[in-house]
This record gives sequence, C-alpha cells and structure tokens, in this order.
Amino acid sequence: MSKFKVALLVDEYFGGTGTVYGGYGFLARYLIAKHLPNENIEVEVLIKKDCSKQRLIPRRYMIDGIKVYRLAAKFMDFINIRFLKKKNYDIFLSIEMTTHSYRILKTIPNIDKKLLFWVQDPRPDYEWDEINTVKLFPEKSYWDSNINQFVHDLWAAGKVSFISQARFLDRKARDLYNLDNKTELKYLPNPIEIDHSFDVEAHPKKNHIIFLGRIESVKRGWLFCEIAKLMPEYEFFMLGQSFRQSKKNQSIMNDYLNIPNLHFVGHVEGDRKNQLIKDAKILVNTSIHEALPISFLEALSYGTLLVSCRDPDELTSQFGVFTGTVLGDGFDKVDLFVDGIRHLMENEQLRQELAVKAVDYIKANHSIEDFQKNMQEIIFKLVEETKLQG
Repeated sequence: MSKFKVALLVDEYFGGTGTVYGGYGFLARYLIAKHLPNENIEVEVLIKKDCSKQRLIPRRYMIDGIKVYRLAAKFMDFINIRFLKKKNYDIFLSIEMTTHSYRILKTIPNIDKKLLFWVQDPRPDYEWDEINTVKLFPEKSYWDSNINQFVHDLWAAGKVSFISQARFLDRKARDLYNLDNKTELKYLPNPIEIDHSFDVEAHPKKNHIIFLGRIESVKRGWLFCEIAKLMPEYEFFMLGQSFRQSKKNQSIMNDYLNIPNLHFVGHVEGDRKNQLIKDAKILVNTSIHEALPISFLEALSYGTLLVSCRDPDELTSQFGVFTGTVLGDGFDKVDLFVDGIRHLMENEQLRQELAVKAVDYIKANHSIEDFQKNMQEIIFKLVEETKLQG
C-alpha cells in the first residue's frame, strides 16, 4: 500500500524558512509534521506563495526531514497549478484558514480532494469587537470575508470536514463560516510532548511566575509587567519576544526593563523552556483574546497552574484562577491577577492538589499517541470517502 500524501497548510513554521514563531507554527512543525508521518502517511508542508517576483518556481526546503514548500509568486500561478497537480496530494490539512493557505487552495481549479480543517482559533466579528477595545497598541484585524465565504462554499459542496481542538470553539467556527448547527466538528485536542519522567509531587518548584507567548498587542504583556511591580516577593519571567511590529512592542516594554524581579528571557525552546515551566508555580495569561493556547497545555503538563482572564474549555477555572473577562488595555484590572496569584501562592496544599490533577488531565487528554491514532483514523476515512465519490 502506498502512503497517503498529506499537504499541511500553514503560514508560519516556527522559524522554518524564516517564518515567525507562533502557536500555529509550533503545532505544525513540532507536533503534526514531527509525529503524524509513519509507514502509511507522508506529510509535506505548503507555507505560502513566495512574495518575491523572482520566485518563478516553487522552492523546496528540507526541515527536520520534512519537505516544506514556498510556492511560486502569484503571477506564476500556472506553475503552481502544475506543481500541485503533479503532487496529487490525497488530502489537505489546514490549521484554521490563513490568508496564505486560502491563496494556495484557491489556486486549485475544481478541488477534488477533501480539506481537513482543524479549527484552532476562529474569530467571528464579536471576537474582534473585544480585541478592538485595546487602545494602547491596537491589534491589526485580519478579518477577511472572502476567506470565510470560501470555507463556507467548500462546506456547502461537501469538500471539507471539520475537527476542533477545543469544544468552546465550535460555536465560533459555525458563526464565522456560516455553518448550520448540525455540522459535525469532531473533537481532536492538540497534542503535546509529555515528559513522563517528571514527578510533580517530587519536583521542588520555585516562587516563579511565567508569561509564555509572543510579545504583541493581543497578549497585553504590559499587564504581566504591572503585576510584577506589585508583587516584589516573587520572581517573574517573560518568555517570548516580538516579531510583528517589534519596535512598537519594544517601546512599551522599555518602561519595565528596570523592575528588579522581572526577567525578560526572550525566545526559548527545548530544555531551557521546559525547565522554566517546570520550576514555575503559575503561568499568567493576560491576553485580550485566546483560543486554547498550547502554552496552557505545556504549563499544566508540569503542574504549573493558570491565572488568566481567558477560560478556554474551563481549564483555567479547573486548574487555577479565572479572573473574569478583562477588556481594554487592562490597567484597571491588574488587581484581579494579583489576587488570583496570591490565592494560589498562599494556599500551598490547594496548589499542590491542583498541580497533580492538572498533570493527570494532560496525560489523559493530550498525548501524542492519542493524536496519532485519532488523526490517522480521520485521514484514512476521508481519503476513502473521496475515492468512493470519485
């Protein structure tokens, strides 16, 4: 039996081919492309059409043993069509639907292969209404009615199947893509690499509190800094850096560089990142908007509890403190985060009990093994359906 060929559509690859570091890219590079391929499945990655007018043909990169392609420039779409036809992928797997992924799929006339659409962070208009309450450094909207209509049309034509990484996202996806309430969005949680050697009851955690994510408007990292100012008895570590609009982000962060207990670690990966998460007691998330970030799952896998104004699938409420929704720039609500942190830091028995439950939850719901089994079954089923319809 020949391998099923999966084309993974994503617009960033966690530094690969010079792309930015973000959640979609991490999921694509270090989880899907790393753990999905096997004796039955081959994965190739389609990043985007190359913006350079000099790019006359698709360019291939080998990253971690995976073929990653930047397609030719838009004016050479006839070359891209020929390339995709020759590739003859069995299925397209899209992490949400970014602008670049949309442009690639739209290139293909009369798509005859199924799109497996992994709902990750759908943002209907009411989500943007909340995001736009931030005034200090507004987030640039990437709402695109053409993309939303394109996904709807594929659904109406029976050419797309949906899976969803978190149950609370289902309604948002239905609203954004105008799907009816009977549309199935199969639950497939994001996987993470779980350190089974880690013993949360034996590991000596420190009075450390971390922020993990890109430093950008939607994350409102300035609130983490404000919290650190009010809690000098604890050490705060900001893990992440700016990529988009970095000068504006840095100008805001510059006001906080001299806080003695606030440490700007920058972008970290691998053992260094894992050690910082292991040692911390709390991960603070100050975002105006979140789906279910992988950072939450990584933190919980090490018994690091959550204090956040977002409560995806009620994980913050279960394994930490949900402050309630915080709109705007958030300066007037800093005390809510401070109170949440104190509640966990000053109730050690509660913190330890929740930490154990958090680790158990992640092991039961977010393992690589479950992801491999469930995703393979979904892909096999869709490919067979496509063959029967053909």
